[in-house]
Amino acid sequence: MATKHFMLPAALLLAGCLRPTPTREAWTNDTSIEFPQFFEQPAVEVGADGGTVELSGTILRALDVAAADFLGPQDANTPCVDRRESHRYRVIQQHGVIFIRIDEDPQACGLTVPALHSGSQYAVGSDGQILRRLRDGEPDGSPVPTDAGPGILVPTSEVGRSFDAPDGSVPLPFIQAPNLDVGPGVRHGP
Repeated sequence: MATKHFMLPAALLLAGCLRPTPTREAWTNDTSIEFPQFFEQPAVEVGADGGTVELSGTILRALDVAAADFLGPQDANTPCVDRRESHRYRVIQQHGVIFIRIDEDPQACGLTVPALHSGSQYAVGSDGQILRRLRDGEPDGSPVPTDAGPGILVPTSEVGRSFDAPDGSVPLPFIQAPNLDVGPGVRHGP
C-alpha cells in the first residue's frame, strides 16, 4: 500500500528528468566572416558628457544576444566579474552584420587588471542570430593563413645542431666549464 503512494511522485520526478536541458540559442561559426579592428579608431562613449545616444532595436537585440551567450544567465547571485554591467562593449555595424567586442571592466569590480582571456568578439546578423563567435585565447580558424614572410633556409646539415655558440664568437658557458657537477660547484676529474 505504501508503495502505491510513492509511485505517482516518483513517476512525476522521472518525467521531469527526461526533459531536454535548455541550451543557448543555436549559432553558426562562419569563419569566412572577418572581424573588424575594434580598437583602430577611438570609440564614442555612450552617456559621456550627457550627450544623447540612439540605438536601434536591432543593435540592442544583438548586444543582448552576445552578452547572454558570453556571460550566461544573470541573477542576484552572479559574481561581479560575470555581470553584464561589469563589461565594456564596442559595436561596429558593417554590411548588415553587427560586430560586438565584449571585454571585462576590472574597475567595475574594484580590480586593477582584467582576467586572462576575459573577452570575446561576436558577429550577429540583423535577425539576432550569432554568425560567428571568437573568444579570447581561441584559435581564429580563419581560412586565410597568416604569412610570416620569407623564411630563412637552413641547410639540412645544420638542423638540430646547437653545440656551437650562436654567433660563433664566444663559447657557451656550459662548454667553458667541463666536468662541473650540478652540486655546490665541486669539480670532478683532472
